[in-house]
Amino acid sequence: MKKKLITILLAASMAVSALTGCGNSSANSGSDKPAAETVTGEEANQEANTADAVLKDGEMSEILMVWPGSNASPASLQEVEDAMNEMIAQKADAKVKLQIIEWGAYGDQLNLMLSSGEKLDIFMGIGGIREAGQRGQLYDISEDIKVYAPEAYRTMERYINACYFDGALYGLPNYRDMAAQAGLICRKDILDETGFQAEDIKTMEDVEKVISKVHELHPDMYPLIPSDLTSGCFLNYVKGQFDVIAAGVGVDMKDDPSDGVTIINTYDTEQYRAMAEAAYEWNKKGYFMPDSTTNSTPRQDILKAGNAFGYFGNYHPGIVTQETMNTGMDIAAIPITEKSLSTESVNFIEWVVAGQCEHPQKALAVLNLLYTNADFQNLFRYGIEGVDYEVKDEAKGIAGYPEGINGSNVGWGNEMWLSGNAAAGYAWETDPEDVFAKYSEFNDTAALSPLYGFIFDTTKVKNEITAISNVTEKYKAIIENGDAEPADSLKAFNAELKAAGIENVISEMQTQADAWLAEKK
Repeated sequence: MKKKLITILLAASMAVSALTGCGNSSANSGSDKPAAETVTGEEANQEANTADAVLKDGEMSEILMVWPGSNASPASLQEVEDAMNEMIAQKADAKVKLQIIEWGAYGDQLNLMLSSGEKLDIFMGIGGIREAGQRGQLYDISEDIKVYAPEAYRTMERYINACYFDGALYGLPNYRDMAAQAGLICRKDILDETGFQAEDIKTMEDVEKVISKVHELHPDMYPLIPSDLTSGCFLNYVKGQFDVIAAGVGVDMKDDPSDGVTIINTYDTEQYRAMAEAAYEWNKKGYFMPDSTTNSTPRQDILKAGNAFGYFGNYHPGIVTQETMNTGMDIAAIPITEKSLSTESVNFIEWVVAGQCEHPQKALAVLNLLYTNADFQNLFRYGIEGVDYEVKDEAKGIAGYPEGINGSNVGWGNEMWLSGNAAAGYAWETDPEDVFAKYSEFNDTAALSPLYGFIFDTTKVKNEITAISNVTEKYKAIIENGDAEPADSLKAFNAELKAAGIENVISEMQTQADAWLAEKK
């Protein structure tokens, strides 16, 4: 299978010029990235020989690879696993065992696997990576990666620089939308019925007009459903307005760092209050799916059932293809909020190596294939060629469904942001041919957080963060779903946050941020 040169170049040099400073964290955090080393040809040969000796040791090792999905047992699971193992055998004496955990159970089951020490090698880490590393649940790959996954390291290096925590590196960031932006993601057929054109929908006021029309045309349909499990329908309403660094504490994106920054409780701002009031009004009008905050059905499955219009969620290049494949329906996506880039938006999602992994070097060899080998990437993302996908245009690197196959009956499929480095493989037929370049542009043109590159050391406020998490779990979702009158619920929310110690977190973050900014001058 021909590897498309442009995708390799894009993946290796996605200039993300805004990322130049990533990883330059506060001295207080102790998380500076080690200085880059120059590797000579002789050293490279020595590293290659070392890698070969470890990877081809004559002992077959099983690597358990775990990630979330909407279907834990897709039809092509065994065939994909077998095909991956044929490719792995050429590089290492190892084979993978694939395990998909359904979204609703992923967090709990993964935490159980990590805490029990049971078999687990590489998995998709979504948030809490630093904390898991501090607990010893992740393997520091900072030394091994350049020996056992050198191509993957070079491919993702600009992004890896934002992923060091306390000097340790636990995994590889995914090639995806690093910038954060939200918008209306909805069924195109219903949008067409309303008479509104996507290009005319620019604000939340415009979104409300569309939702109101949908409610009028289809009174039995949920106009909006939650984007995430057990969350409110307005979870993403203020996306792009704040860089939330820890426990709801962060900085306003419009803060000018040239004269310092002001660390704030983002839940005690006019922007959050406006969201709460809008959520309350929309919910009263019947625009939100009832019981959103206790919902355990993924949005894709709700849309597949045909009784929902859409959701307010993450917008990025490729979102139309992602949700079309997930639902089997024609999808429209309309950006609404501002677009921003923060340190956490880069390092929040990574393929990481578990602390209990018995063969971390072989696990890295598997990740090296995922991030750099076109055939391996296409296999992991799309499945079996001729069954789950087919090549539509080899020269342009375009794939699509075979005749009679769509998102509702395909035997395999992973979303781009879960696939490591999707730019190593084919683009999908519903995406523009230059979709990977569009991802680079999307990231490059985002507003940079005034604290981009800063990583907060939570050591002194761990107890407060735990207490704040409990308070947030109590209030956040119901406020963002309009299930409580804002004047009372916001007052109670912030009173309990204060009692939990949020002012201590603000003070500690302010001290570290001031020191970090002073070092940059």
